[in-house]
Amino acid sequence: MASLKIKVDVSGWDALKAKVASLATRAEHAVAQRAKKDTVPFVPASPNTMLSGPGTRVIGNTIVYGGADVGAPYARFLYYGKLMVDPDTGSAWATKGKTKVVTDKNLVFNTTVHAQAQANWFEASKAQNLDKWLDVAQKEVDKYGPE
Repeated sequence: MASLKIKVDVSGWDALKAKVASLATRAEHAVAQRAKKDTVPFVPASPNTMLSGPGTRVIGNTIVYGGADVGAPYARFLYYGKLMVDPDTGSAWATKGKTKVVTDKNLVFNTTVHAQAQANWFEASKAQNLDKWLDVAQKEVDKYGPE
């Protein structure tokens, strides 16, 4: 039985992998920036508190909600849309040092500032904007892809 030997030149493979990784990172960041803008109408807000305000930022491919006036626990509380209470008192105002527990009571969102405000706002935005986000990613790849 005859054997066949094939030699493959993979020089440049590391450069190609680095280019693909760079393109993916750029595309993910561009999509996160666009998603941040497109998601604003779904984010709960009141005249006094803007969760989607200046404190919201994109870090890499992640949208981070909460600035100086609202922190991450507040954003998480609103995102899941369930009332959280002090486990000992049952109050929505927890004693210092206590960790709130989730109830099965849904929050009611003020729609004065954002008419579509709701829990799970990213999922609502994704349902409406996914095709646009895919286009943003494709344009970014086309813009910076192989010449």
